[in-house]
Amino acid sequence: MISLLATIYLSYHTVNVLFGDNSLQVYSDLKHKKEWLESEILRLQRENAYLQKEYFELKNLEPEE
Repeated sequence: MISLLATIYLSYHTVNVLFGDNSLQVYSDLKHKKEWLESEILRLQRENAYLQKEYFELKNLEPEE
């Protein structure tokens, strides 16, 4: 009886680790999303720096009042 309960208990937790809300698949997906978001942040920071430079260059071309 105890071995049956232990088997059910371990099976439940194994399935939960593999397919549950905190599963390895969810962890892997979140890890890939984090990597993508970090690369997107870097891309947007570079784009922002470029656009700020362009803005200030254009602003310097305007006549002063």
